[in-house]
Amino acid sequence: MDERMTSDKRALRRRARRRHAALEPRFVAQRSAAIHDHLRGLPVWSGMRVLHSYVNSLPGEVATAELLTATKATGRRVVVPYVEAHHRQLRHAEIDRLEELQPGHWGLLQPPRPRFVDPSVLDLVLVPGLMFDRRGFRIGQGGGYYDRFLADLDGAVTVGITYDEFVVDWIPDEVHDVPVHIVVTPSGVVTPSSNERLLP
Repeated sequence: MDERMTSDKRALRRRARRRHAALEPRFVAQRSAAIHDHLRGLPVWSGMRVLHSYVNSLPGEVATAELLTATKATGRRVVVPYVEAHHRQLRHAEIDRLEELQPGHWGLLQPPRPRFVDPSVLDLVLVPGLMFDRRGFRIGQGGGYYDRFLADLDGAVTVGITYDEFVVDWIPDEVHDVPVHIVVTPSGVVTPSSNERLLP
């Protein structure tokens, strides 16, 4: 990536972080509930057995805790990301209850005694992001953990979740960036034409 593109992405990241931090709790709760409704309407949701999702802990993030609790109540398996910072690696831990989670690296909620699973068992992956574009590319927190995870992931449907205000037409991307299959916002589903089969 050239210096201009790096600078553009950093500027977008800083601006998006400020906007997320300014979001009111009521806004987050209402918009997150609308996103949950759209997720449940996806064809992949009805046949899903294993859901991978972050647990919201950063300012303004789309809330996921209620969705994960409801998903567990239906008998499905829930897997959360587990950061191994010393290896710069994202691993994947199955959980039974959200209450077991504790703040880990960067305050991210993770199980204290993780039960790791292989990514091959995942059916649906909810991907966080500060911004997404209409092609499915994203701006994350800058660590590259999800980029490496998505690059090696095979078989699961990947869904970016964000608010309408954080979807743009184009985000600078480079060779190693992997777009999500679809993006879900409070107002509906954004998808590249190649992934329209995933729509309700």
